[in-house]
Amino acid sequence: MAIIRGTAMGTDGVLSGVSVELKNERFETVYQALSDEAGSFRLSVPDGTYPFLTAVREYGDRYLEYWAQNVPARGELTLDARIDTLEVYGLHAFHVKGAANALTIYFRPMSLQKFKFGEPDIAPALGEGDVTVMVDGQRSEVYLLNRVREYAGEDVGFLTAYLLQVSVPRDANEWKRVDVTVYDGDGHFGCATLFR
Repeated sequence: MAIIRGTAMGTDGVLSGVSVELKNERFETVYQALSDEAGSFRLSVPDGTYPFLTAVREYGDRYLEYWAQNVPARGELTLDARIDTLEVYGLHAFHVKGAANALTIYFRPMSLQKFKFGEPDIAPALGEGDVTVMVDGQRSEVYLLNRVREYAGEDVGFLTAYLLQVSVPRDANEWKRVDVTVYDGDGHFGCATLFR
């Protein structure tokens, strides 16, 4: 059995009552835990790689979700979940063959405030200084941030996504974990983690 543990946090510190859920490929919850008064959570699960882990409390009212993808559950894993009014969804990272030794990162950010106001594009406007990237626990430099229009289907239309190019602490082909945090102009944040 593997243990996934961590602390659920918001802008003002630890959060109790955060639902931390491991999900399968169909986004169905297969294991769940709630954070306690100290914000701590613990999942005991069979060894394996889980497609998604989410953390949420009062979704769409006060907070959006934290996402982790390709979660490696072997032994013990510490994974802190930070939630606020922004969300980083659809996180992908890859090395472009034949290009500079950098990592290319793609994600869709969402803003709870824009959602509540019924705006068709719920992404916050981001600049290079509004994004923090950690690769294997080391801070990366954001070389380039591009705004991208993504077609999201007939019901939704187009959404805004972002494509980053960031430095890597060593060969980009060997990275194990990427953490992305975005901030809006009001100091709200959203976080996501991607495991390779």
